[in-house]
Amino acid sequence: MPSLQSVAGWVLLAVALFGQENVEAMDDTSAASPTVLITGSNRGIGLEFARQYAQSGWRVIATCRRPSTATDLQAIADEYPTVVIETLDIANPVSVGALADKYEGQPIDVLLNNAALLGDPRPQVFPDIDFDLFERILMTNTVGTIRVVTAFRDHVRASEQKKIVVLGSAAGSISQVSAAPNSYLPYRASKAGLHLIARNLSLHLAADGIAVGLINPGLVDTRGILDLKPGDPVPEQFKPVMPLIEQGVIKLQTTEEAVADIRVRIDELSTEDPGRFMNYDGREMPW
Repeated sequence: MPSLQSVAGWVLLAVALFGQENVEAMDDTSAASPTVLITGSNRGIGLEFARQYAQSGWRVIATCRRPSTATDLQAIADEYPTVVIETLDIANPVSVGALADKYEGQPIDVLLNNAALLGDPRPQVFPDIDFDLFERILMTNTVGTIRVVTAFRDHVRASEQKKIVVLGSAAGSISQVSAAPNSYLPYRASKAGLHLIARNLSLHLAADGIAVGLINPGLVDTRGILDLKPGDPVPEQFKPVMPLIEQGVIKLQTTEEAVADIRVRIDELSTEDPGRFMNYDGREMPW
């Protein structure tokens, strides 16, 4: 039986593994509907956000780096005419600027920052850290997110709902770092920095009537682990935590469950209580 200390460490590793990570114009008939722009929409949580918002009648700008390979997202767009797929690499300033210019004057009610780079865990262990990978993770998760917020701030300010959502991670909670495995240091550092940025933004943008939400999605099965059948191969990076998943020590949500919960938190967002770090179920998260 593993000790409580070791279990806590593996749970934080699971947090990193399961946290997150993907048309020319909108249909004029949806002009009165609210609009959401989602980064990283090609799979996992981002894909489910696109599906659920489309089902609710929203206008959806679903972005990812390679739309041509995003077959699941294309299927959603084929089913719902209010979904538009756009190319966006949040780590590329030219890509971000081009999309912001394309949608100049388009109000965006919810700017949903979901895209993130987890990276291979092996070169994220001290002292054998791949610093090129470290920079790519920071440029995506931390710098990329603030770049998107900066580029689309005026779009959000022009909308009715005026909400910016940042998906954080318990892996970036400094107070929860104790006996965790020495892994995913660049990823966890990028999320800790992202949390600070989100808190600053929430205080700064409240004067513009913009509510900024920092939300931890929890442990979400974005890789289909719950769908594995006996004998199916387990991806290498998930092998250390599979026994705890099978024993129920680590409990995963489906993407459908996670997104439904997070949407409740988004609906509740306001400028009256800026700077909170919330769990998907509404509980306060430790910094």
